[in-house]
Amino acid sequence: MKTRFGTAGIIISLLLSIVIAGQTFLHPRAPFAVYESDTTIGLIYLLIFLVAGILFLLKTGRVLSLLALGLAAALLLVAMRTWGGSLLLLFWIVWLSWGLGKQLFKRIIPLGALLAREADVLSLALGWGALMVLTFLLGVIGLYQRSVFYALLVVLSSWGAFSYFKDTTTPRKLLKISSCFRAFVVGIDFADALTLFLFVLLAAGSFFWALAPAVRYDALGYHLAAPMRYLDAGRMLELPESFQTYSAHYGEMLYTLALGLGEQPLPTLLNFSAGLLLAAQTYFIGRRLGNHRTGLIAALILYSLPIIGIESATAYTDIFVAVFVTAALQAFLLWRDQPNNRWLLLKGIFSGLALGTKLNAFFLLLPFWVWAFITKTQNSQRKTKIQTLCSSCLRVLLLGLPALLLWLPWLLRDFIWTGNPIFPNYNQIFHSPDWFVAPFFRIQPTGGIAWRMLAFPWAGITDSYRYYHEAPGAVLGALPLLGLPWLYGWRGENRKLPRGLLLVFAASLVMIFAFGGSIRYLMPLFPLLSALAALNIQQVFLHLSKTSHTQKKRIIRVDLRSSVVVFFALGLLYIFSTRLAFTARWWEIPERYPVGIWLGTEMQEEFIERILPVYGAFEYLDQLGQFKVFSVGNELRLYTDSAIYGPLFSKEAYELLQNSETPAALAESLARNGYDYVLFYPPEAEFRPDVYASPALSEEFFNLFTTQVYAQRDVYLYALNP
Repeated sequence: MKTRFGTAGIIISLLLSIVIAGQTFLHPRAPFAVYESDTTIGLIYLLIFLVAGILFLLKTGRVLSLLALGLAAALLLVAMRTWGGSLLLLFWIVWLSWGLGKQLFKRIIPLGALLAREADVLSLALGWGALMVLTFLLGVIGLYQRSVFYALLVVLSSWGAFSYFKDTTTPRKLLKISSCFRAFVVGIDFADALTLFLFVLLAAGSFFWALAPAVRYDALGYHLAAPMRYLDAGRMLELPESFQTYSAHYGEMLYTLALGLGEQPLPTLLNFSAGLLLAAQTYFIGRRLGNHRTGLIAALILYSLPIIGIESATAYTDIFVAVFVTAALQAFLLWRDQPNNRWLLLKGIFSGLALGTKLNAFFLLLPFWVWAFITKTQNSQRKTKIQTLCSSCLRVLLLGLPALLLWLPWLLRDFIWTGNPIFPNYNQIFHSPDWFVAPFFRIQPTGGIAWRMLAFPWAGITDSYRYYHEAPGAVLGALPLLGLPWLYGWRGENRKLPRGLLLVFAASLVMIFAFGGSIRYLMPLFPLLSALAALNIQQVFLHLSKTSHTQKKRIIRVDLRSSVVVFFALGLLYIFSTRLAFTARWWEIPERYPVGIWLGTEMQEEFIERILPVYGAFEYLDQLGQFKVFSVGNELRLYTDSAIYGPLFSKEAYELLQNSETPAALAESLARNGYDYVLFYPPEAEFRPDVYASPALSEEFFNLFTTQVYAQRDVYLYALNP
């Protein structure tokens, strides 16, 4: 009875997600638009999935694997024509990070304690963290120069290459890799081939956008804008033009390194690599909770989520928080299986990197820390009370000390600059003079916290716009419902672990919703939830297998084959629907995908100008020099050398606008504070009247105290009169 109920719950979750995604694609929420190209894209996806379905029926895994490898190779070859330099730098950084992380890993814990590929995944995450720390140190001492960045990569690469040549097993490993590749292509298991094919298909959409210039809000506001300012100055420096720039931490350090070595799209390509790494981490979590098949299903569920595809193609740092938090979860699971306290040390290191990337990691990690303190290992059963107390103190030290040491540089930097170590959060406690409104992080959610948490499994599917206003909806697929304990946790030796993980997810959900409702902040928990969802689906297949052995052989094949085919078709339809929801997100351009850049019919500058109305005004300013600009209705600042001060994110600009009662007073205040130009974008100003509206900002102000020098696409640039 429980199995039938659970199976019905899983099927309903998938069907609900499919319906919502279809509605989002056909009728997206305003202001998201529908374009003629949507039908073409939908038909292309449908054709590809039909091919996958036919190959499934024919059981031709080799054809699927060759198709996947061919598609991946074709995408890389086409991309190399335009972005060859960035792709080569990406491969260099990834290889270097993996080698650096592996050397550090060996010094923390023996690599023989876990699977070789799992060690590679953790090593890459650790290597990225090391590069972030090194880039931070270079910024502190003022060595942000291209020559220094290349010298750093050469030195670290030489160290890694020396260790490889020193390793006597390297030639054997290379031969083993080549033989494994041949076996992979010739005799690949069908489930592996299908997973590879779907992964390449899912990655293609993100890869298209990862190679396009940045056009999303926060990337232009500070994720990439702050690193560009650092590079221009040759060091890390305070940027008071926006309070968002104080949140530029470890993630932005990797962007700084990327932009210091090359240019766009290298930062977003690193995000794309982080998305693939996150899927690999999810595979190993699923494999540790179940088996190889569970890991494949978990990775596929995670990577099919539209929000993962979106964030993998954008220079937002949430994906790095997810990588570090998931690495900390991997270290915790390994510690449970192999009670070696060095795993807790590694968990503390990854926790510190996550905290140093974004503050919301604290609320996600806290339940895992508590769980690590209260978990009883095999050895703890025979300990006295004093030994148990000492063991708990040791856990606190191993977890807390590296986490604090890696987080501390940013706490000190922001305290020196603002007087608030976690500026602008909790300013009611620290009272920084640089803050001007209620605490930014404490976004008051609509409705009670408990109700929002209870409603999340349903509303996260049916109305995800409520939690993620950057997309029209359907960005979580069926994950919130699919991760519930429909089938896992009822039987088996390890049932307590999935239940514990579900409770940790629920606790993190409560804490996040207490301070804000964006599901982007929940991304580090999606690998965990995907693994739990995979346990559910794996239980369905196990149930079908057990049912087949209890019936007559002739009925077995018909019943089992029909059931598997139906369930497989439902899974393909589900992944197809998530691609439609992913497509509907990219509402900025009618083509949905930047095909013109790929085909060479459109230059990157033309693409940016077409997407961003303010880009022309930025080009005009840069032709004349560097200026201080009072910006009303625009908070973007990446594509200009001038300093952009907007009332939404700048205390200085906000107070100038709100405290000036007359046009003359505003003009006098702007002149006194050294402003040269006024940038005015009416559509955004009308959208946020509580921020941008002021009696001083009237036609009289523009007529008497400014001279219009630029006017295109509803963007107006005025030079302040002497």
